[in-house]
Amino acid sequence: MSSVPIVIVGGGFAGFWAAAAARRVAPKAAISLLSPLDALVMRPRLYEADPHTLAAPLRPLLQPLGVDLVLASANGIDPAARLVHTDDPTSASLPYDQVVIATGSVMRRPAVPGAADAYSIDTQAEAIELDRALAGLAGRDPLTIAVVGAGFTGLELALELPARLAAHGRPSQLAPARIVLIDRAPVLGAELGEGPRPVIEDAVDRAGVERRLGVTVTALGRDVVHLEGGRPLSADAVVLCTGLAAAPFAGLPDARRDEAGRLEVDPYLRVSTQPGIFAAGDAAAADTGGGHRTLQSCQHALQTGRVAGENAARAALGLALVTYRQPNYVTCLDLGAAGAVLTRGWDREVVDAGGSAKQRKRTINTSVIYPDASHGAEGLLRQSRLDPAERG
Repeated sequence: MSSVPIVIVGGGFAGFWAAAAARRVAPKAAISLLSPLDALVMRPRLYEADPHTLAAPLRPLLQPLGVDLVLASANGIDPAARLVHTDDPTSASLPYDQVVIATGSVMRRPAVPGAADAYSIDTQAEAIELDRALAGLAGRDPLTIAVVGAGFTGLELALELPARLAAHGRPSQLAPARIVLIDRAPVLGAELGEGPRPVIEDAVDRAGVERRLGVTVTALGRDVVHLEGGRPLSADAVVLCTGLAAAPFAGLPDARRDEAGRLEVDPYLRVSTQPGIFAAGDAAAADTGGGHRTLQSCQHALQTGRVAGENAARAALGLALVTYRQPNYVTCLDLGAAGAVLTRGWDREVVDAGGSAKQRKRTINTSVIYPDASHGAEGLLRQSRLDPAERG
C-alpha cells in the first residue's frame, strides 16, 4: 500500500508544495508531478524587471524528494479508471490512486475585439515579451503606456513602470512616460477594500499615473484602447491586467465550480463529487475556516497545496485527513517609488506603509515564496509542514 501512485497536476506553488507534502507523509509512494514546464514561475513577481530570471527549475527541487517530473500537459481525467490523460505520447496516461489538481489560473482577457493582441504579464513568456517591448520604447518621446485593470497586478505594474523604463536606459532629459490606468470600477483597487485606498491613491498621484476609472473598454490592441462613449486612447503599449479565472482543466465534468471556474472543495480540499481527487491553489474554491473563500493568490496556493498534498497521501495510506484552515490573511501591495502598503485581516486594516512595508514585500518576493533547497530533501520536507496554528 505504501507504493500507491499519487499524481500532482500542475507545477506552480500549489503543485510543488503538494508534491513535497505528499512525500513527507508517504515516503514510499510513487509521486509524479505533471507540468508543461520545468520551471516554478515566480508569477507574483512578473510585474518586476528582469522577468527572465523569475523562475526556479523544478527538476532540481523534485529530484531530492524522489518526485518524478513528467513534462506534459494534462488534457483530461478519467475518475472511473483513475487515469490522468496527457498530451505526451510517451506518457499518455498516468494512473493514480489519489490526484491533486493544481492547474492554476489564467488571465481573463476581455471579450472585446483585439484583446488577444494586447500585452500581458500573465505568464513568464508574456512578461518577457513585454519587457523586450519596454526596452525598445525606452527612448521614445513622448511615450504612453496604458494598463487595463487597476486591481492588485495592474497597480503594481503601473507603479513599477517608471523604474523599469529607467533601467532600460530611458534618458532623464526625456519627458516622464505617460502611464494610464484604466478600469471599469469607479475606484482604484476595488477588490482591496477601503482601508488601503488612500495610501494607494496617494502613491498613484505622486507617480503621475493617470486614472480612467468607471469606463468600459469596447475594443483594444497593442497600441490603442477604445472606450465606450469616448475618443480612442492611442498608446505605445497596452498591457492587460484584467483578473483571473481557473485554468480550463479544472472544469471536470459534474464537478461544482464557482464563478471563476474553480472547483468547489470540502474542508479537506476534496472534490466531493469525484472520489480520489483533491484540488488546491487557484484551481480550488475553499473556505479558509472563517467563512471567507480563498483568493487566487500565492498566499493561499502555498497553504492549500500543502494541505491537499498531505491529504492525498493520507487518503492513499488510509489515514485520517487534516482540515484546511488559514485564518491569518495579509496583503502587501508594491507601490513602486512610494514603497508598499501592508494590510491585515479581511477588512484590510493598514498596519504599515512606505519603506518598511516595501522591505516586507521584498522579503516575500525574494525569499518567502521560494522553496529553500539548500538543505536538500530534509529542508524541503520541513518546509512542507503545516503551521500548527493553521492545522485542522
